[in-house]
Amino acid sequence: MSKKREELLRALEEESRKSTLDGVYFLQAVAERSGMNLTDLQCLAILTSTGPITAGRLAEEMRLTTGSVTGVIDRMERAGYVRREKDPEDGRRVVVRPVLEKLEHAGAGFFGSQERVLDELLSEYDERDLEIILDFMRKTTVFTREEIARIRTTSEGSEGGELSVSLGSVRSGRVVFANGAARLTLRSASGMDDLYRARFEGPVPKVEVADGTVTFRYPRRFGGLFEWRNRSGGEVTLNAAVPWEVEVRGGAYKVEADLSGLKLTSFVLTRGFSNVNLTLPEPSGVVPVRLSGGASKVNIRRPAGVEAHLSMKGGASKLTFDGQSFDAVGGTLRLQSPGHREAPDRYEIEISGGASEITIR
Repeated sequence: MSKKREELLRALEEESRKSTLDGVYFLQAVAERSGMNLTDLQCLAILTSTGPITAGRLAEEMRLTTGSVTGVIDRMERAGYVRREKDPEDGRRVVVRPVLEKLEHAGAGFFGSQERVLDELLSEYDERDLEIILDFMRKTTVFTREEIARIRTTSEGSEGGELSVSLGSVRSGRVVFANGAARLTLRSASGMDDLYRARFEGPVPKVEVADGTVTFRYPRRFGGLFEWRNRSGGEVTLNAAVPWEVEVRGGAYKVEADLSGLKLTSFVLTRGFSNVNLTLPEPSGVVPVRLSGGASKVNIRRPAGVEAHLSMKGGASKLTFDGQSFDAVGGTLRLQSPGHREAPDRYEIEISGGASEITIR
């Protein structure tokens, strides 16, 4: 190998590494600007390129299962970035269409500016040069996809994964995180064939299912008191066709729970947590919500007109309950909405162990 060729290969390798890293930074910047995560951005980038496609094809393009891509589409549809439509060529199928105006406004339209710059750069090359560049990029794409498949195959069952189980004849559900969770997202969905669907990044918890009770248990790893905070995220979707109890034992770092479409029978968090955002559904009967062990920030929302009673022990630096604000609350405090006692359907909220900021509205 000539010295000149060796230098060119080394320089090409270095520039390729820089280009890959800068590409990641670019995607992160667009995601932050538009309020999305990288998976959502990948979905929108594909749809912007392909136009309306079926969920099945989108799952193939993203290298996700159909269950996982359904969650991505649901999230994007709620944000207004995509919409589901009937396939004009086959009314039995549904296609996913990007809402281009919304994407441009959110910042995902930066891909368009990237295309314009690329056109200007390539104008300096003749057709033979372009054929060589295209051949190299195609071979690079094949190699990258093979590496993705290899890495996912190697890590399957140890880091990252998707879980589900059929609904079957289950009449009621209970989900339990037996030894805590780090970043946990809970939501509900209608029309599912599964009792639940879960997707995890990082270590996958062991799951046990018995008589409608789904128990997640993370493997114990060395890490001391705050080991559970270092775990990666999990996203769990519960079938809204059955009522659910939700319990997270052993602490949680961040919990985002939008249960507005669910029939909730109880919600329990124990042994401390950092940030909790909980959106409650319409209650049926008296529904307990219990948070214990200390907290940093708690935000609980319930539907308008739904009555609630709050019992708090341990104090809070700041408390807001239905428009009433309190600073430096200590000891035991009880508050309730005006029609609480007469309401057959209501929430009984208990918070103990102290908190920094609590908002209930």
